[in-house]
Amino acid sequence: MSGEQAAFGALLREFRLAASQTIEGLAEASGVSVRGIGDLERGRRAAPQRRTVAALADGLGLAEAPRERLLTAARAGRDGGYRPVGVRAFPRGVDDFVGREGELARLAALAEREAVAQPVVVAVSGPPGTGKTTLALHAARGLADRFPHGQLVLDLRGTDDDPPGPAELVLRVLKALQVSDRDLSQAGPQGHPELYRQLLAERRCLLVLDNARDEGQVRPLLPAAGAGMVVVTSRRMLTGLDSVHRLPLGELDPGAAAELLTSLVGADRADTDPAAVRAVAERCGHLPLALRVAGNWLATRTGWSVRRLADRLAVEERRLDALAAGDVRVAAAFDLSYRQLTPAAARLFRRLALVPGQDTAAPGAARLTDQPVFDAEDTLEELVETGLLGTDGDRYRLHDLLRLYARTRLEAEESARDVERARAELFRWLLETAVVAGRWFEPGHGAPPPAWRGTVDLSSAGRARAWLQAEGDNWLAALRAAEAAGEHASVVEVAEALHWFSDQWIFWGHWPEVFGTAARCARPWAIRRWKPPSSTTTPGRCSCASAATRTVCCAPPRPSPRPNGRATRASRPGPTCTRAGRCSRSATSVPPRTTCSAPPGCSKPSVTCTVVSRPGTGVPSSWRNRV
Repeated sequence: MSGEQAAFGALLREFRLAASQTIEGLAEASGVSVRGIGDLERGRRAAPQRRTVAALADGLGLAEAPRERLLTAARAGRDGGYRPVGVRAFPRGVDDFVGREGELARLAALAEREAVAQPVVVAVSGPPGTGKTTLALHAARGLADRFPHGQLVLDLRGTDDDPPGPAELVLRVLKALQVSDRDLSQAGPQGHPELYRQLLAERRCLLVLDNARDEGQVRPLLPAAGAGMVVVTSRRMLTGLDSVHRLPLGELDPGAAAELLTSLVGADRADTDPAAVRAVAERCGHLPLALRVAGNWLATRTGWSVRRLADRLAVEERRLDALAAGDVRVAAAFDLSYRQLTPAAARLFRRLALVPGQDTAAPGAARLTDQPVFDAEDTLEELVETGLLGTDGDRYRLHDLLRLYARTRLEAEESARDVERARAELFRWLLETAVVAGRWFEPGHGAPPPAWRGTVDLSSAGRARAWLQAEGDNWLAALRAAEAAGEHASVVEVAEALHWFSDQWIFWGHWPEVFGTAARCARPWAIRRWKPPSSTTTPGRCSCASAATRTVCCAPPRPSPRPNGRATRASRPGPTCTRAGRCSRSATSVPPRTTCSAPPGCSKPSVTCTVVSRPGTGVPSSWRNRV
């Protein structure tokens, strides 16, 4: 507090004690609140307006000379401009702010705009730990000279179990704007909002509403007129607010993240192992809060090398526990948002940790929670609104650290049986859909059969290709899990269905694994199921084993591979027949089977037979060129 504030408060206390009055007695005599008088005496409030001083002097019964002394002390405690007290003008910020140049430039540009009909309102939103408050305070300091009537920072405590309501917040701002208790009393609670709007319309102020809970808490605090600016920070996107400029925040870029760590740790330590600095930044997910925790940890443990912390953070199961410094924990920041979720959203948030790839879409999320797709999409959007889930088009993604947090909540709140059932349902759906999508590209097939009732739109080859590519990491993980579980028939079916699609996505690096996995699964299966024909056949032709037995269709000769080892489309035909008969491959059988029209001389007009494998392989020759 300033010397002038202290002088006024001390003089007021001196006069009150000389008059043998308590604070309560003076409050009753003057009409000024007990809390207001106490704050004035302790210097917590700026010196009051003249009418408030006059009321205090009347309540004390001061003569002319003491009254003038009190008024003079009050005038000395007021400067020519506005100085907020009670609501902190500038909470302690950080001196090592890095990055966010684009966001700061946009805020500066908005501050330069002349308000035509209403003040500029900016909503800064983002997941927990992205540095929303830090950005708002840093920007407010830089923009202070453009708002001569003052800058106010108001903590809305949106993550508290019982945050303050609009009426309480309006009153706090009015007190900070030096509105006397008598004026507040005369206006009454119903008149406070109008008084609030009137005062902000008359002044060019910067108002930072930090940590907002929702639109209902913020909307009454937005002034309707004036040349001021309001910056709202919230974990939620505050979609319900109209006429606002939106500034979403995410993680830092890798360069800024390394720079922040270096500023906290010290250049000497960071420069000895730049690779370790980058590793720590990556394992913090480039999240500002996590980076600051890691940097402060190293700054207070000078015996630790940066590499030692990087190795500690490499263990995913312990990473969130390691990201704690004193009473600051990254997991605690996530807790605050998680507690505010509805039960359905919390359940989906936990189970999104089961998605093996980086992202998923609504149909996959629906499989995790056994919801209809539209309901799952609504739940996903709730998670997006609360800042716990990122989105890119129709894809949804958890931040790396939020994924670890979701995994801890899943293990703590759901049984192992329920978790495994949800994972199995997701993987089964991924493999089934991959088969249907892949057959779009197989000769003789195409669109899904009319009886197919899937949750993904596969009405065209383009949509099928888009799904297979978007979900590539996910169905590949499901394929690996199927092999580990001994579900060999499923693995073989997926590989056969994707046989022709692989030419549509040549540069995906996992085709050798896909077909190699299928080959491993097919060998023991083929040995058990295949029986050699009883007659000699020619590769690529249908022949009749006997007049009363089946027809066997043999595999075609091995195609000529390209230089990279993969067969060409033209040299990879399905089973074919010459004049002895005709073959066609079945789309639904596992393993692949071929129907042959009987050649002349056979007693049966048509039979079904297994594609003959090359001797000693047990693997259909159409795969061997893809392994």
